[in-house]
Amino acid sequence: MKIVIKSEPITKRQTSSSAISPLYSPTTPPSAYSSVFTTSNNNNNNNNNNNNATTGGSSSSLPPHSSLHDDLLPPKSPTFTKSEELDNEADKVPQPHFKYTTFPVKGFNILPTRNITSTFVKSDVTYFPGNKAGSEAIMPDAKEEWADTIVIHPGSRNLRIGLASEAFPKTVPHVIARHIAQPIPEIPDEEVDEENEEAIEEIKGELKWRMKSAKRRAVPNAEGQVVGFNTQAYQELIPDHNDPYKVEWTEINPAKKPDHFVGEKALNLPIAENSDYKLFYPWKHGTFNNQDYTSLQAVMGDLQTIWTDTINTELEIEGKQFEEYNAVLVIPDIFPRSYICDLVTVLLRYMKFRGVLVQQESTSATFGAGVSTACVVDIGAQKTNIACIEDGVCFVESRAMISMGGDDITKTFMSFLLVNRFPYADINLKRSHDWRLAEDLKKRWCTMNEADISIQVYDFFVRAPHKPTKKYQCKVYDEVFLAPLCLFFPAVLNDKEKTARKTKWISSNVVEDIGDEFQASQVPGGGSGIFPLDVAIAQSIQGASGASEERLKRFFTNIILVGGGGMIGNFNRVLEDRVLSTSIAQSLYIEKVEVLPAPRELDPRLLVWKGASVLSKLEIAKEMWIGLEEWDQVGARCLKDRTLFT
Repeated sequence: MKIVIKSEPITKRQTSSSAISPLYSPTTPPSAYSSVFTTSNNNNNNNNNNNNATTGGSSSSLPPHSSLHDDLLPPKSPTFTKSEELDNEADKVPQPHFKYTTFPVKGFNILPTRNITSTFVKSDVTYFPGNKAGSEAIMPDAKEEWADTIVIHPGSRNLRIGLASEAFPKTVPHVIARHIAQPIPEIPDEEVDEENEEAIEEIKGELKWRMKSAKRRAVPNAEGQVVGFNTQAYQELIPDHNDPYKVEWTEINPAKKPDHFVGEKALNLPIAENSDYKLFYPWKHGTFNNQDYTSLQAVMGDLQTIWTDTINTELEIEGKQFEEYNAVLVIPDIFPRSYICDLVTVLLRYMKFRGVLVQQESTSATFGAGVSTACVVDIGAQKTNIACIEDGVCFVESRAMISMGGDDITKTFMSFLLVNRFPYADINLKRSHDWRLAEDLKKRWCTMNEADISIQVYDFFVRAPHKPTKKYQCKVYDEVFLAPLCLFFPAVLNDKEKTARKTKWISSNVVEDIGDEFQASQVPGGGSGIFPLDVAIAQSIQGASGASEERLKRFFTNIILVGGGGMIGNFNRVLEDRVLSTSIAQSLYIEKVEVLPAPRELDPRLLVWKGASVLSKLEIAKEMWIGLEEWDQVGARCLKDRTLFT
């Protein structure tokens, strides 16, 4: 056998590579293998003698003491020139670690071009399971003309609920009377605080200034006349058959006591005679009641019971028919995202509505008022929300919540009446019938018109359970004007209840975006803040306007007053004067502040509900419905793509 070997020298340029491939590596070029074998039928003994002959005197002959495979192995100690050694050292300089950088490093393609221009995984819409936005399976039936859509607007005192096809909603007390195992004794009413004399003198000074500006004289010795008359006030008993407004109290069968009462039946229940029942308000201070309840599940259970019973009795819709209806839920502007998820879960999973649409109160108010740009001031029973809206979008920087409302005006008004020897001295605001009496007196007597400030005599009736109606006469003077001023001078209020310890609940729904939840909880004025209403409005407008002077003036001249707390005569004019006199408005050279009236003589308490009803009928609402299938699969992420708020 004859072997022919052809060798090529391994030059310095070939061995100077910083990375030498291993033997028989698939990446090694063919030139690295320097031997070509050729066999013949010659004698094997002549193999070694013919090797040098075949290669001749070529420069590629094998050096002494080298074997056949030496030229196939990498050199042990290659020699380099000085310039080549410097190049190798430069190649071995360690590169910095770019582990947390967010910019592409030059020379390295971190992201391919096709991924940079792709929209995959940039939005949840690309992989949304369940019903797609605008699916007819979760939308109201067009043939029903929105008669299959129920609008729900919960509040601290009242629940407004009705069909979107109706002009006005049903208003029922948002309360439930639960049968409890252990009777709870009646808690006496707290005594009126009279120690804050400085704040009282401050609001009296405000009244004197306004009377002087209106060129009205104060009545001399007015307080003495009021106290003298009320001390000897006349009272009269009225038989039941002569009382046209007799209250039908809720009767209970002792043999079989119901588990609960809802709405008017709960308020008309004689709690003093039935100590094993207790009133619960699941909605308090614009959010879930975490002062009187021990768990989130108890609150959600009472909300479901109240809403279901109200729909059954007021709208005459049975629970088994809920699958054929859609629900529009109106929530406050500042509301924890986890609570929103809990409410949507109750409506879809437990009440079994076909679809749910969630909207905020301030945006709904602009739809109800028919304006595109406005500063919405919603004075409720126990809270006041302020937000600036432009083209249906709420400015996050402008949202503010004050823990004051119509209930504070009622309590302040009754405290002033008791100081002036109110004839019905046994009034207890913790009793439901006494609280309704105080609310009625506030609506009929309170005013902010300087021309009505004089000594006046009023009649009122006290209706207690299973007792004859009593008629009283009472004189009032400036109490009717001073009480609403508590919203501008909150120092006169007792904030013990507002700052009471509250239970922090952890919802089972996981918040998808932690930044959104943090932002919602850190909004200026969020929580239980108590500060003047006029200052809060000016700060909200300033935060929403930024550096735009045009937007600033537009918000100051487009203030919408909604809610029942501001339904006091001439309150809007006093609010304009107070906002204009703030230091913020003066420093910004604001010349005019205007509070817009409710459109078409519409009740301000119904404006938010009406706006939510209008929104559900618009074309944009078709893509905002959420069904049970996608809610179970995606959860809170549905709110990002199918709501107008963040």
